[in-house]
Amino acid sequence: MFKAKFVLVLTALLALVGCKSTLTSLLRADPVPLTDFVPHHEKLRRMDDSCPFHYYWADLEAFESANLKHIYIAPIEMGYLQKGNAWDEFAKNLTTAEEDLQDLAEYARLAYYKAFKSQEEAIGATVVDSPDVPDTLVVESAIVAFAPTKAGVYAAGMVGDWFVPCLGLVTDAISSGTIAVESRARIGKDGPIVAVVTDTENDPDALISLSKLTWTTSAKINIKRIAIQTATSCSVDKMEDLDRGYPIEFISTFSDADLDKM
Repeated sequence: MFKAKFVLVLTALLALVGCKSTLTSLLRADPVPLTDFVPHHEKLRRMDDSCPFHYYWADLEAFESANLKHIYIAPIEMGYLQKGNAWDEFAKNLTTAEEDLQDLAEYARLAYYKAFKSQEEAIGATVVDSPDVPDTLVVESAIVAFAPTKAGVYAAGMVGDWFVPCLGLVTDAISSGTIAVESRARIGKDGPIVAVVTDTENDPDALISLSKLTWTTSAKINIKRIAIQTATSCSVDKMEDLDRGYPIEFISTFSDADLDKM
């Protein structure tokens, strides 16, 4: 019975792939309010659903004239995590809350480091370990909202040990978590900010083994994706050239070790 239901759901998902733009619009999270981490709120351009980012701004003239040769990934800021979000209530009953947030921040920095490292040739700049190196673009990011995954919600879409999104959809439980990231790029350690991107993502709809699921697993999947898209954005002619990718991942056996494969 499980096998038959599993095949039925996969068939439905494959049919949905042809409706990528519709799925993207339906499953995309609404942006969270902007924080003071990013400047020029009035200049930020709201991007459409085909773009990986919700908001974007760049001083392309300053960026191109800086003759940047290096990129430094700064530690991830957690001080802008918005009060009153789902994490506040969740953390009250979690003894490892602070450790989990620190782990998430460290993971995010490594994800950005690996993503930009893989794009060195396309960008024409080398990732370095210090912001003090001359001609360096400093990439600073902050996790500004985090609503953790609730494994109990996913149980509504279980087939054996696997979560199946369409089964969750039947019970209106397709996604339960959210992560929001704001990034800014400046010329040098204390130089002017020349670019800003922000993104908010719901938990990815995927086949996820609950034996591997933690409170931060879905957030890490999204952070890895956002990091790759941020790095890729530095080598495209215009932001509209970026592809969000499919809103559904068919199989996910995610672990922290996945970063070693980037």
